[in-house]
Amino acid sequence: MSISVIELNKGDCQNCYKCIRNCPIKAIEFKNSRAKVLPEECILCGTCVETCPQNAKFIKSDSYKIRAMIEAGKKVYATVAPSFSAYFGVDFPKLSAVLKKMGFAGVEETAIGAYETSKEYAKLIEEGQMKNIIVTACSSVVMLVEEHYPDLIPYLAPVSSPMMAHARLMKQTYGDDIHIAFIGPCIAKKAEAADVLAGGFVDNALTFSGVEEWMNDLGLSFDEDDPEAAGVCHPVARLYPKPFGILDTIDDNHFQKGYQKVSVDGTEDCIRLFEAMRHDESVKGLFVEANICKGGCLNGPVMRMHHRDSYMSQFKLSPQAKSYDQHPALTAQKDIEHPRSFANRVPNKAIPTEEDIRQILAQIGKHSKADELNCGGCGYSSCREKAIAVFQGKADIHMCLPYFRQQAENMSNTVIEHSPNAILVLDQEQRLLDLNPTAEEMLQIHKPDCLGVYPEQFYGETDFDDAMATGEVMNKKVTIGDRFAEQTILYIKEHHMFLAFLKDVTEEEARKQEISDMREHTVHTAQKVIEKQMMVAQEIASLLGETTAETKVALTKLKKSMEEINE
Repeated sequence: MSISVIELNKGDCQNCYKCIRNCPIKAIEFKNSRAKVLPEECILCGTCVETCPQNAKFIKSDSYKIRAMIEAGKKVYATVAPSFSAYFGVDFPKLSAVLKKMGFAGVEETAIGAYETSKEYAKLIEEGQMKNIIVTACSSVVMLVEEHYPDLIPYLAPVSSPMMAHARLMKQTYGDDIHIAFIGPCIAKKAEAADVLAGGFVDNALTFSGVEEWMNDLGLSFDEDDPEAAGVCHPVARLYPKPFGILDTIDDNHFQKGYQKVSVDGTEDCIRLFEAMRHDESVKGLFVEANICKGGCLNGPVMRMHHRDSYMSQFKLSPQAKSYDQHPALTAQKDIEHPRSFANRVPNKAIPTEEDIRQILAQIGKHSKADELNCGGCGYSSCREKAIAVFQGKADIHMCLPYFRQQAENMSNTVIEHSPNAILVLDQEQRLLDLNPTAEEMLQIHKPDCLGVYPEQFYGETDFDDAMATGEVMNKKVTIGDRFAEQTILYIKEHHMFLAFLKDVTEEEARKQEISDMREHTVHTAQKVIEKQMMVAQEIASLLGETTAETKVALTKLKKSMEEINE
């Protein structure tokens, strides 16, 4: 069943792949630099929420829905998981009193439904028709089988969980119009509540932490007992949250029929047993109590996230009757059947061919088995597993950290080695850490001979001290032998190191000098031309002056002669 319970705060995801690395079934998709839980594959074990170092994942809360129902005047009943004492540290009458102050019309223990479930399990043992019987109060176990081991569905006991069995009893006792909220340490119960095949009697599932937040909002505390707290008829059912808890509720006489009692907890151990059931025909006659959480419900996701000690918590559970059990709930006095159905919910995933896998691996430089580091940095246990995830669209090919780190280093080294500028790296004490070939050629030094030495032995610059003292980038022109260079020195404080860049500007300086000389020559030549032109102008002016005077004299004489003739 696909239901979104775990959500992502997109801005907080830092691409560390820790959620993928810790997810026991790799039900996480990584695209566009963001991790996303795949509801159709997820078994809601809560590991990704618990292990995320950035708190980028959160569990959706249904408390607002329940609060809205209560505020609307609807009758809402609570069924409370037996592990409440391990989380809240109080007995049931105190918890019942608080929940009723919060508006719940009735409060009862889910242990009532647990006993009903165990009665159904005992019948299956007596009938002896099943090759193996997997019994569980854990919704995550059911999801694991339905989504990943559908061939084991015939082994799942077709019995309602304690939560759903108790809800059915509540509906029959208090009316079909009531609303029911389950309160427990598990987030997978949210999916079970929404699953019609599970029964459909629970409206919403709340976590202990969600109830605690609700209490804090209202300013409530465990300061009094509920005098009408409802008890149970079979206190042994309160042992359900711990390993062997289900087995403890079934009389050993039932197992004389031939089934062997087995208790398995923890995802890895469950998977190991299920694999054996799938592939080994000799594995039969097992009555398996299964829990996804190591330590059972006492170590459920909410318990772990809020640092409850599952080992010490088991001592708070007792099969002994409580004083308020003298007044058992009405639901504890009914006897009905609690059937359950299951379905094959394996997601439809594309299966790559061997050629598809090899092509994907080749894209990240893995052309042979020797290239497959299987380092797990991407979150997957092997390069091949990651390639399959890439083919199925669950993983980004760029998640291979060693390959892309090597690519980045190669690119960086290529840029540095082929840079036309000299590059020097010095530590905080100004000892040479590295330099590129251009620097070797420009400074006429050999790298192996200079690493670890101070720059004054080959490069007499003092701007390093100024760069560290001021925190500013120091720029100036320097002379290195018969060369000129533009020098840039900076101090990188967070890395305690200096970077020095030298750009050879010898040719530029030569061109500048050539242009300067040309300009000076041009000015000098122009001055000579001007002076010569002035001399010519002066000579022409002198000649014009003499010619003009002579012409004047001649014309005057001619005029006088003509006047005399006329007379």
